Amino acid sequence: KRYAIPVAPSTVHTMASVSASLVAPAQRIAARRQARPTAARGARTPLRVAAAASIAEIKGTGDLAAVKLTSADGCTATAYLFGGVVTSFTKPDGREVLYVRPDAKFDKSKPISGGLPHCWPQFGPGDIQVHGFARNVDWELTKKTEGSNPSIEMTLLPSDYSKEMWDKDFKVTQTITLGDGKLKATLKVWNTGEEAFTFTGSFHTYFAADIDEVAVTGLKGCKSLDRLKDEAGTVAGALTMSGPVDSCYYDVPSVVNLAVGGGNSVAIESQGGWTDAVVWTPWTDMEACYKEFVCVENAACKEPVSVAAGGEWEASTILA
Repeated sequence: KRYAIPVAPSTVHTMASVSASLVAPAQRIAARRQARPTAARGARTPLRVAAAASIAEIKGTGDLAAVKLTSADGCTATAYLFGGVVTSFTKPDGREVLYVRPDAKFDKSKPISGGLPHCWPQFGPGDIQVHGFARNVDWELTKKTEGSNPSIEMTLLPSDYSKEMWDKDFKVTQTITLGDGKLKATLKVWNTGEEAFTFTGSFHTYFAADIDEVAVTGLKGCKSLDRLKDEAGTVAGALTMSGPVDSCYYDVPSVVNLAVGGGNSVAIESQGGWTDAVVWTPWTDMEACYKEFVCVENAACKEPVSVAAGGEWEASTILA
């Protein structure tokens, strides 16, 4: 996957059933599709009884440390401390919103491919590893807030590994809050050093979707860059997928809507420092799974974000 905006130089009850529910694997999606008639694809899952709100520290796939949140309204979410990535978000009716690719690795050999990972401090290719190092290291669980709308905070600090690539002093937190039918993910960056630094970033969100029914609306009039054709343009209407897409959209509205098929949709709201958006489908470059997901990302990629010494930056994504 290629991107137009490189980062600036360096100045810039653990039962098997619980473990199996931690991610949204493509195998389960494919099995469900094969097991029911095509006409029933859009049928809604019967409303399930909401469980008591809770936060549980668990062992996930590959025995990786994970946290499962359940809200009073019956939503669930699972986050892995490796990469600080949310791999599952289910609605009260049981529908999985996110998607984890069938080639995802849960052995720390590479970032977990899917869910709601973040790209930081670099979006796309550039001076350091593609999409930065934050999705490829362990985060620390630093706060748990119980209640009907539970939340957790994960924290990342510099390490020898990060300093070999990016010698900045920082603190980054990601807060995941669940409830009212929504998942809110907030990324906050502090510059704890004595000099300003710059970064680019995104929430590189994978949505479970029927690619033939995908439509992204809310971007009409936005300036865009088609990376595959190296062409700038302006969005004329709804975006649908009929081939590979790798495009950036700049100065976007706060809410973008994504139709995922079967009469279902996701409202993707951005707050704070997310000013841009990215839409990506690999198409047949990922023959095994491209029909089952699309990435619609909140991003800060048009221009690098500058954070002064002692300063901070914050951005949120809300999925509803």
